[in-house]
Order: sequence, then C-alpha cells, then structure tokens
Amino acid sequence: MSIFDESFALARVLDLRNARHRVIIANVANEETPGYRAKELHFKDALAAASENAQGVTLNKTNDRHLVSTVETVQGRIAEVPASDLPLDANSVNLELEMAKLSDNTMQYKAVAEILRREFEHILSAIREGR
Repeated sequence: MSIFDESFALARVLDLRNARHRVIIANVANEETPGYRAKELHFKDALAAASENAQGVTLNKTNDRHLVSTVETVQGRIAEVPASDLPLDANSVNLELEMAKLSDNTMQYKAVAEILRREFEHILSAIREGR
C-alpha cells in the first residue's frame, strides 16, 4: 500500500464525477430533442466494491483471467433512465431532475477536490519540514 493510494482513488472519483457531469449536460442539451432518452452514469456500486477490496476484503480468484478491481480501474456504466409516462415527442428528459443531479454532482465533485487539495497540502508540508 502506497501513501498515494488514497490520492489516486480520489483522483479517479473526480474523473468519474466529471464523466457524470458530461452525461447530465448532454441530457440537458437534448431536452427538446424528439425521441431522446435521458442517460445516467452508474459508478457508485463499482466504486464501493473496489473500495472494500482496497480495505482488505479479498475476493476469491477462481480463474487466472479474473481481474481484481481497484478504485483506479473503476469504470462507469451509462444506461438509459427508465421513463414511465413519455410526452408526445417521446423525450424522457426531466429538466428539473437533471438540474438537481447537476447540482448534487457539482457539490460532490467540489468536496472530493477539497479533500484531495488538503491531502496534497499535507504531503507538501511534510516535504518542506524535512529540509
């Protein structure tokens, strides 16, 4: 385990949050496109599973081709958002919902970025004190 493992994991979370931001923005941009189906980037479950692996929970590897998931290798999965009652143009984008998702994603991105910034400040402080 490296002292940078947590930093790399946080950087990956920032990458995934950025990708989710792009998906949400695409939904907003296509709000009036007939037939467009809203999409969502799912990565929280894979991230949680990889995080558990990093904390000492080991998976049984029954085949050499099995890959051990680490936080740095987590990929998001884009899926269409299920729509119940579609309007006449068959567009499933709910602008209010997308804007709420965008706001939530932005707040979470900023929180992770702040944690990462503080980690690097601590590392820099340790380096400077070592002189």
